[in-house]
Amino acid sequence: MRSPLAIAACCAAIALAGCSNLPKAQDYSTSLGESQSQLQQDPNWSAGRIWVKPGPPVGSLYEKKIILEPMQYIAGDRPDELDMKGDTALRDRALAYMNEALRREFSQAGYQLLTKPAPRSLRVRAAITGTFKNDRDPRVMEYVPIGYVIGQTANAAGYRDLSARLLIEASVRDANTNELLIASLGTVTGSNLPQGQKPTADDVRSAIDDWARQVRQQFDRIWSNAAAKPG
Repeated sequence: MRSPLAIAACCAAIALAGCSNLPKAQDYSTSLGESQSQLQQDPNWSAGRIWVKPGPPVGSLYEKKIILEPMQYIAGDRPDELDMKGDTALRDRALAYMNEALRREFSQAGYQLLTKPAPRSLRVRAAITGTFKNDRDPRVMEYVPIGYVIGQTANAAGYRDLSARLLIEASVRDANTNELLIASLGTVTGSNLPQGQKPTADDVRSAIDDWARQVRQQFDRIWSNAAAKPG
């Protein structure tokens, strides 16, 4: 007979399964113009994938000088459950905050932000390419069996809160040659959305903050790995 703790753990795993919204490898789009078929799971970001150009470490060839292009929303064949394509106010405010968050993350971490190419500099592009309304993260009480059943009943009845979620792609290129060096894709979760409430930019601010931090940390690890390798 299974213990209540084991049953609770099983229920929690079921409740959290499938919440990343990361497309399967064969379904990766080329929204930013690059093939993403070689993206691999980021071991430091469960909802992220990354590809780094093989060869000498990027961090050994380039300085921490970057041009941040204006963030974009690219409508494609992925879901747009927050209606970012049709809601101009939501889209414009979200992208403006995305620009702000990324600049803040990189400047505070010691990266030099440029407005034009320089030797050994990089160009960063990023875009929101999918939006979702996921079941919000279960409350602690829903990890126990009876709570899980109640939570699933509420979900089926259509009155359980949802969470705003974004799928964001990014690419890093040589600022002078435009050669692709890094490709990144990940999903991030924002605020809860009560049923019937129209999403606003405030609902995705925490998701954007999380994404900007994750991408900056990806950069940090790439430079750290280069410094750790001799020669």
